[in-house]
Amino acid sequence: MLSAVEKVLFLMRAPVTSDASTDALARLASVAHEVEVALGQRLFTLGDQSDAVWVVLDGAVRIEGIEVPSRLAGPGDFIGGLALFSDGAQAATAVTAVTTRLLRIDRADLHDLLDEDGEFARALFSGLMRTLRLTAPSLFAA
Repeated sequence: MLSAVEKVLFLMRAPVTSDASTDALARLASVAHEVEVALGQRLFTLGDQSDAVWVVLDGAVRIEGIEVPSRLAGPGDFIGGLALFSDGAQAATAVTAVTTRLLRIDRADLHDLLDEDGEFARALFSGLMRTLRLTAPSLFAA
């Protein structure tokens, strides 16, 4: 299991959270629960209501959907964030491709952090948009 400091150091390198302050990442790390998920287990299914965002620590998660490009998420990737922020249903199914360690951040905990820290909210949304542009460029085509 990662210590709080190790979680912060990992989140500092993750593309979605790399712009956030160390203090904000420490608060995020304090609500991030490390889990290990066996090969072939579903994190969520297309159409599920989102209750958490996941960050891959090591391993891989296959993301497959109808309206989103299929991809393999690896270390540092956030999974399930769009549905979490839009209060919508998951646009894909996420299944572990190997035994995978992840951080799970529950919806309520993340929303509390965003409500408390506008600077963290801006940094997180900036990171999400940057990542989305890389993983789904067709969404940004003029």
